[in-house]
Amino acid sequence: MRRLCAVLACSFLAACGTGGHASGPSASASASPGSAASGAPAKPLHNPLPIAFPPEATLLDVSRWSQDFKSVPPSLTGIIDAPGQYAGRQVIASSSESFARTDAWLQGLAQHLPPGYHELSKRRFSMHMRDLGLDAAAFSGGGSNGILVVAIDVRHFRNKLGLVLGLLKDYAAIPSFMRAPLDKKIEAQTGLSPGELLNPRTPIGSAVAALHMVAHDATGRTAIVMFDAGKAAK
Repeated sequence: MRRLCAVLACSFLAACGTGGHASGPSASASASPGSAASGAPAKPLHNPLPIAFPPEATLLDVSRWSQDFKSVPPSLTGIIDAPGQYAGRQVIASSSESFARTDAWLQGLAQHLPPGYHELSKRRFSMHMRDLGLDAAAFSGGGSNGILVVAIDVRHFRNKLGLVLGLLKDYAAIPSFMRAPLDKKIEAQTGLSPGELLNPRTPIGSAVAALHMVAHDATGRTAIVMFDAGKAAK
């Protein structure tokens, strides 16, 4: 498979790619009260982002994130405009609708954007993403504010990555000096480095993270990840 740097030329919980890091002091994610990842009593989740999910979607998690980008990932061009510290909110949802219907909703978002937002060029998203069961759309609100929306065909995506998902689950626990053989195996099977697969702010990385939550949702045929990004206040 062609490297997904090209696939995603235009991806949540433990990144070690060159675009940023989601573990250690440079990045963090915190669950909102009542979210699936928090210990607080369950409360109805609310989407804080200006783009609405489809009516049939069920919110699974709402959280805040922050990340220090040493460079701008190609798939986030237009959302992240320069290296630096960024922060935002992330919402994960599932839907019992087919991927085809969810993708049609995604394609129609450009016609119903909040004031001040515009769609970024789709040329950044290759057709190879569809081979994995993914589609994405990116929107800019001007300046350093943007939103990325990713739709995931859960079964297709899981089948495509296969055993790689199991390998990634324990990747962070393996000492760095012992990772080389695993890196080669994962890259040979997917065309991606583990760092790219675990990058928290790209379509592929957000999809990998969403699978864990959707696996516990009996009705989830499709997952949707939506997050915004803005320059963090100093």
